[in-house]
Amino acid sequence: MRPLINWEELHSITRPPMWHKPEADSAWRENFACFYNKMASMEKAYTLNQVNALPLLPGDTLLDMGCGPGRLSVPLAKRVGSVTSLDVSEEVLEYCRMNADTAGVTNLTTRKLDFEDAVAGENVEKHDVVICSRSVGLRDLQKLSSFAKRLTAIVTFANAPSIPHLLAKIFDGTSAETGQRPPFAAFGMDRRLNYNVFFNIVYDLGYEPNIKVVDDGFSKDYSSREEAYEDIITLKKVDEDKKDVFRKNLDSYLTKNDKGGITFFIETRTCVMWWEKNPKKFF
Repeated sequence: MRPLINWEELHSITRPPMWHKPEADSAWRENFACFYNKMASMEKAYTLNQVNALPLLPGDTLLDMGCGPGRLSVPLAKRVGSVTSLDVSEEVLEYCRMNADTAGVTNLTTRKLDFEDAVAGENVEKHDVVICSRSVGLRDLQKLSSFAKRLTAIVTFANAPSIPHLLAKIFDGTSAETGQRPPFAAFGMDRRLNYNVFFNIVYDLGYEPNIKVVDDGFSKDYSSREEAYEDIITLKKVDEDKKDVFRKNLDSYLTKNDKGGITFFIETRTCVMWWEKNPKKFF
């Protein structure tokens, strides 16, 4: 059936380009992987809100498409039979394996493959559940769903700051460089072009999407303000003469905790959307 509104086209012109560059040199790839692993560790507690929103079964086989450092793969592996963590970057897959080992997870297997080259039933086995969080699989929801036998799920920021927006607040005015990506100011912050676009694409594909919006945030405890400054400044380049600006920005997100130290916390929200592969048809 032809859709009344071309949501796919809206999606393509409003999504920013992905950060990942498969052709980049090894130093860039390692820095990229280290950055996302650090961000994932700060989101660890809130990631459980996303995991808890999914209707998983204990025996499910699950494919995490664009898994990154295993932010979702690792806790999901504790809920299902097995997890395949797929990503184009060997560097982030190393962090995924390391995080799985640290968590005592033994039913997780990593696989290096570009989403663009993946073909369901050919070079990637179909799984009961496929999930994609904030990665390239969100660009083609029909293809993403082709890897699922029972359930497809996506995770995206929900009318709230994404990681680039959050970093923009902390590092505002701290560098003459323009940053790693263009400033797509509307993306993620305009209710007219948020998870409603994903919902309508999924609906027009013939599925029945379900939505759960959950609290999210990035948090970490430190022994002192100086320790927080030294750790978080590594997330992005700061000019030497702008470090005082960075500290002042960061102070807005630092509070004393009951352990005698300092807690960094910055809040956002996330949308978890899922749909059954074979919904009941009445028409």
